This record gives sequence, C-alpha cells and structure tokens, in this order.
Amino acid sequence: MTLQPASGARDLNPQQVKKNHLIASKLSSLYQLWGYERISPPHIERLDTLMAAGGISNNEILKIVSDEPLGLRPEITASIVRAASTRFHEYQRPLRFWSTGTSFKCNQSIDGGIDIEESFQSGVELIGTKAINAEIELLSLLIESLKVIKVDQKYKMTLLIGNTYLLELIISSFDSTRINQIKNILCDLDYIELSRLDVKEEQRILLKNIMNMRGKPEKILTKLKDIYGSNFYIENLKELFSIIEPLAKENGIEVQLDPTLGTKYKLYSGLTFSLVSSSSSAPIIIAKGGRYDDLVKKFSSSDQNCFGIGFSISIDKVRELISSSEEIKENNEKILIAYKQSGSLYKALKRQKEFHLKGIVSLISHEPLMTDNATNKLLKSNRCSKVEWID
Repeated sequence: MTLQPASGARDLNPQQVKKNHLIASKLSSLYQLWGYERISPPHIERLDTLMAAGGISNNEILKIVSDEPLGLRPEITASIVRAASTRFHEYQRPLRFWSTGTSFKCNQSIDGGIDIEESFQSGVELIGTKAINAEIELLSLLIESLKVIKVDQKYKMTLLIGNTYLLELIISSFDSTRINQIKNILCDLDYIELSRLDVKEEQRILLKNIMNMRGKPEKILTKLKDIYGSNFYIENLKELFSIIEPLAKENGIEVQLDPTLGTKYKLYSGLTFSLVSSSSSAPIIIAKGGRYDDLVKKFSSSDQNCFGIGFSISIDKVRELISSSEEIKENNEKILIAYKQSGSLYKALKRQKEFHLKGIVSLISHEPLMTDNATNKLLKSNRCSKVEWID
C-alpha cells in the first residue's frame, strides 16, 4: 500500500490552510465590493469544455476514467464561459463573476510519468463588454487585490502587459510557414533557437530587438510606432497605460509593456497580463489573465456580446509572500475543559458552549483526568494554554 500522495500533489498543514482561507476571504470581500457575484463551476467537466476550443492541449488535462470523456479542470475560465453561454445565457450582460477553487494541471515528468500540479486560486471574469473600460476595470481590480492581500514590501512587483494582436503584427511580415516557430521563439525568449532560424540577417536582428523590447510603456509604444506605424492596438494600449500606470505606481507596482508576452494556454485574443513577484531564487507569477473574446464566441450560440476578460490569482504562491506581521493573528487562548468524574461530562459540554459564545476556543477531555501528569500531557498534546476544571 502506497502512503505517499500522488506525484506533484501535497498535504497542507493547518497554518497553510488558514492562510489560504484568510487570503481567499480578503479577495472575495473585495470582489463583492466591485459588484462581482460568486459562481462555483464543477471540478469535473467534459474534455471538449476543458480544452477551451483548442486553447488547452488534451495532454495537459488530467483525465477521469468514465463512460464519457471527462477530466479535472486545469483552470476555471473555460468552465465559467461554458456556464455563461448556457445556464446564464439569458442573463443581462455584462456578467461579473468571481470564483475560488482548485485546479489540476497535468505535467510530464522527466522520467515520462505524470506530475499533478494542484493549485488553489481566486479570480474574476467580466463577460459581455468590448470597451477598453473592461480592461481598465480588471487591471484596477488586480492592483487593488494586491493591496488588500498585503504582500511583504521586500518583494518587488511588476505588472507585465502585452497584446496577442501586437504579436501577430510582429510576425505577419515573416514567411507563413515559420510563423509558429517565430511565435514560440518570441514568447519563450529563445535566443539559441533564434540563432538557428532560417531567415535573413536583418530579420533576425529585428526579432532580437523585439525580444529585448520590454520596459516603460511609453518608450516601447514609441519604438513599435516607429517600426509598424500607428494602429488601433497601439493607441488602445496608450489609453490603457495613461490610467493603469499611475494606479500601479501608487501601490508600488512597476508596469512594463512586453510585446512578446505569451501564456502557457492559448486562451487569449487581445490584452494579456501577468503580475510577477521578485524572489531570492527566481521571479514568481502570482497572477495572470487577459481578454478571451474568441473563446466566448466559440462557446456561444450567437455572435452578440461575445466578449470576455478575467484574471486568476495563485493563492498558494501569494501565501508565501505575506509578511509575518500579516499572518493569521490567532487567539492564543485555547482552553482544555477537564473533569475527574464521568458524570461531569454534561456540565463540561455546557461550559464549552459558554466559551464558544464568547469566541474562545475550547475542547473537552475525552476521559476523566486523575493526575497532574495526565492533565499536563493532555494540555501539551492539544496545544491548550490553560485548563478549566468542572469538578
């Protein structure tokens, strides 16, 4: 009998669970203030839903043995879009939904086996609005989310923003047979593969310049206009940054424009963004999201209001970035209710109820305690601060 959890899965200790709950609670309160309503899609979905109309590979989904093709959700957006297009089809747009839950990603391990990446996340979806105001609302809410979570100030935060249409604009001038290869090179910042790419030297230099083109939005937008001229997406980003950049600066977040910003899943069509935290070892992506109009269109039975944008925050990753001063401040008073006679159990239950009404943690000994040694041992094993005797 194997007693270890499945490869990639893990057990959380009580303190980790409490911190997760604290973060999720703060976020849910904020979402509700912004007018978002909770939705709880199932963990198990049909594979055609989980694959998000081709946005997610079948190999990345953890399958379930069943008479029909089912799997565990690798992310929550596709499930919410499916619900919005079916059960909530008649609801007035825009739809503002928030959710908190677990997702399960399937990764290939080095030895060819399967690793399960279990993630506890919280996020929002805004469905049915095309205007740039929807993007501004989501990014503003993401910035506000970071504020209520109160991440330790020693971690530098960077908000990377890109746009899939900018990426398409960049690769449109290249041979169509190499588009996917060039897209992967740009998104992965793969300089080695770039050196092997069969293109003209001036094209290679252009791609290398694009790969290094990440930084202050105004500066990067100017460079893009110099190369490709002005267009709708560049002007749209200019308007977006005029509002988001000052908001982020007020909260100590640096904003950068990354024309090659890619995501693991091909869900997005338009704005994409990632919130990255610095750490002692490597940068950590604690939140990500973007616009997924094409996904809504593929799931919808009509072409009306087929717009959507959202983000998800990894609570597991955020949990490790909270400063000690922001950790759960537990009531250290935890009382052991003890008795020496079995007939006193009823009185013990009554006393416990009195403590609970005052919000005091208390528990009852399962058997009479006759010696100081037994009492002290039970106090220690239950991590109680004091004992309350009934008789």
